[in-house]
Amino acid sequence: MKNFLIITLTFFSLNAFSQHLFQDSEYWNTWVYKPKAGMTEQFEKSAGKKTKKFNSSKDNTIITFKVVTGANNGQYLRMMPWQSSADYDKDKSEELKYWQENVAEYADAIGGPQRWARMKWGDMNIKESDGPSKYLHQADFLVKSDKWDDFRRWLERIGKIYGERVPEHRRIILSIVSGGNWNLTTVLIGFDQYGRTPNEFDTTWEKDYNTKFGANAWNYDRTAFSESTEMIVGQQVQSLELVESMLPNMD
Repeated sequence: MKNFLIITLTFFSLNAFSQHLFQDSEYWNTWVYKPKAGMTEQFEKSAGKKTKKFNSSKDNTIITFKVVTGANNGQYLRMMPWQSSADYDKDKSEELKYWQENVAEYADAIGGPQRWARMKWGDMNIKESDGPSKYLHQADFLVKSDKWDDFRRWLERIGKIYGERVPEHRRIILSIVSGGNWNLTTVLIGFDQYGRTPNEFDTTWEKDYNTKFGANAWNYDRTAFSESTEMIVGQQVQSLELVESMLPNMD
């Protein structure tokens, strides 16, 4: 009985801590769908119509990307950015009912909805006024619970070098809040074209990194970062493309 009480109190303490930790965060919601056989066109059309009807305001925007590489090829990632904790108190029954009656028959939900917190220290070349990128590179990481500082340090620092050298690329980092492994973090790199002429620099990435963060920081931080993720499924990557026909009204 004593052990049960300890476990119960620990659970509620962790739950209260997590709620407090993310109370003032910016949340992103995501859903993944796989169209049923022969129903891709119907799914895109019906989901696009639903998006324009319900998801064209900034506080309820949904952007859709299609996975084009890997095992998830053909799946659709729907993303709702810029949410606050108060947004989860809103009544969305009408929107959900519309989806069930007009869209759900054309696709299967994969894994259920997920909620993420945006790690603003990871932002790179982000302007809120910009529209969605045409292409997206997504990398998922399972971070070891005792290695978060090593994981963050490299990403935060390399983002400063990366952002200066490739200004046309944008980056956002999200960490799971609900709906998945607590240690899951995803890195999203957005860009508008694959072909590009690299900017010329007199120095290397490594030299710039060491100049900014200290001698041998590049080697130390890279090694620590590589050891900060779980080995078996430590990193999963895939490429996505914006589905323009499913964009909300952008007026």
